[in-house]
Amino acid sequence: MSSIIDNKDIVTNQVDEISHSNSDSYSESNELKLTDFDFESLQGNEFVAINDLDKAHLPYKITSGKLPWYIYLILLIEFAERASYYCCNDRLGNLVELPMPTNSKWGNVVKVNGVRPKDANAGALGLGLSKTNSITNFLSFAAYCFPLVTSFICDLYVKRMTMLFVGCAFGIVAHVILMIAVIPSVLDRPDTSYGLLYLGVLTLAWCTACIKPILLPLLLSQYKHETDVVTRNKKGELVIHDRDLTLRRQTQWFYFAINIGAFISLGAGYLARNKGYFYAFLLPLLIFATIPFILYPLKKKIRDPPPAGNSILQDFFKVIKVALEGNFLARIKKGTFWEYPKPSYLAEHQDGRASWIKSKPEKGIYTERVVTDIKLTLTSTRIFLYWVIFNINDLGLGALTNNLSAAMQSNGVPNDVINNFNPLAIIVFTPILDYGIYPFLTKIRLNPNVTIRIFIGFMIAAGAMAGGAILQQMVYNKSPCGDYASTCDTQADISLWQTCVVYGLTGISETFAMVGGYQIAFLTSPSNMKSLVMAIFLFMTALSSIINIIISPSLEDPNLVKVFGAISGIGAAFAFWWLYQYWNLPRDMEIIVADLLEYEKEMAALEAEQAGEVTYSDDGYADEKGAAFGVHPVTSLRSVRTNNLSPVVSGMEAVVIKK
Repeated sequence: MSSIIDNKDIVTNQVDEISHSNSDSYSESNELKLTDFDFESLQGNEFVAINDLDKAHLPYKITSGKLPWYIYLILLIEFAERASYYCCNDRLGNLVELPMPTNSKWGNVVKVNGVRPKDANAGALGLGLSKTNSITNFLSFAAYCFPLVTSFICDLYVKRMTMLFVGCAFGIVAHVILMIAVIPSVLDRPDTSYGLLYLGVLTLAWCTACIKPILLPLLLSQYKHETDVVTRNKKGELVIHDRDLTLRRQTQWFYFAINIGAFISLGAGYLARNKGYFYAFLLPLLIFATIPFILYPLKKKIRDPPPAGNSILQDFFKVIKVALEGNFLARIKKGTFWEYPKPSYLAEHQDGRASWIKSKPEKGIYTERVVTDIKLTLTSTRIFLYWVIFNINDLGLGALTNNLSAAMQSNGVPNDVINNFNPLAIIVFTPILDYGIYPFLTKIRLNPNVTIRIFIGFMIAAGAMAGGAILQQMVYNKSPCGDYASTCDTQADISLWQTCVVYGLTGISETFAMVGGYQIAFLTSPSNMKSLVMAIFLFMTALSSIINIIISPSLEDPNLVKVFGAISGIGAAFAFWWLYQYWNLPRDMEIIVADLLEYEKEMAALEAEQAGEVTYSDDGYADEKGAAFGVHPVTSLRSVRTNNLSPVVSGMEAVVIKK
């Protein structure tokens, strides 16, 4: 019983002895061993770690782990941020492009003889499409670029909860500025209003940057089990808490909060059309204003370690500069590219060199760990490039779908609210997945792994664009102007509601692909870089925006069907290439997680030794006790894996410190 810790402490970090000295060490144990433990002796609130072989053979029900209910209240921040972002972003198009409606001062559609015109839309500045594209693309790009800065600041100076509160403050200020920009006296001066809108959008981008890369890592880090564990539920039954299932559920509800917030844009759209833009921006302001009062009591209950005091970005360019010295191409071919910039290598092979600039010894040099951390980051984040293509399929070409909607009959529906069927689909489908589909698949032991889930998401998004191509062809067929429907004064006899299929499918695709991407970003990054890696994942949206800007001039009649079809075809091709290249990703991620645990433990011990300190850690205790009972967690998978590793894990072989 010594391997069990009472009072809800857990045996989690049992890690097998791993030696990278030679490949013979892998053959010493060719297969996992069942844990030698009497699980029936487990008491309530006791946990014991198990490996994959245990999970496959033990007859216990597989469930997700539990977190205190109040932990999920931090999702209110994400809800408020997304409500803020979409209420603003979805309004900017009409606000900037379209002129002020007849007899209106606030930008709303004014009733004529007691009836509000069905086909009229809200507007205000009438500055045209060019300035509209400028401000909307700026918001999209800045909101997903600035997280690289805020994650750097969070690593260096402030706790995550503090950064979230700063984000709330930015959100409140942003909406105050936006509200000032749309009062009648300012709207009378379009250039002044446009300038204030830009300032508000810039502030809102900082709000997003303070929240998006920080919140999910904070949420997922509240679950302290590093492996699957066996415990007893409230009924006294033995159950398996599946770590992957738990993190997936947390991520799923995080994404649910995102889209509940996005759906608030629907109400803001009707407020803009019926009351004016001032009230459309007031709605998210009121939401943001309540968040600090709800979350302040949580500050003491959330596990939020102090900032590391260092960031990988501090030394990134130094390491790359050294790595590119001399004949770096030859080192790439030999597989020694990342060995060269290590301080130990430089000291040994370059007469004791101890500076990243040869001619300036006083500049000093980075630590050994920095090189490994940078290698880990670049190795794990290249997988995110697939999301650049996915984002384009996932309504990334907003101008294309908006153009399709504009050529169809709206029947009084505001043209800037129909895209809310994307978050609506997510809101409806997330509980179905979480409480219906996934539990059923888990029960029959056919739970799809992360590779399959992401593939499904990629394919659904590609299918949505194929549906867009079909709808566009229908518009061409029924438009009085034929293949030039976009500039036709008469709309095609097709209901705008049919585009809900496209928006709904893209929403469903996100519940698979985006949730999987968030999980990969969290699990494959060292603890001191999770915010940065999350920021890099979000940066893929910015890259998609750049592609959007580049190809937007080609979005003209009569080629729109071909554009829809090309996007769909490219998305499907990348989906199958993903499936081929990352088929082994689930197993490789288990190896990465185990290697990261081992690596961080080794580095902590090494740093303590160099500082002349002696430390005792909980995971060291767990290692000793776990070994005594033959507990072999996920690290043991390296003894049975093949050589067909995915690109994510191929760079991990030299990560763990040799013993």
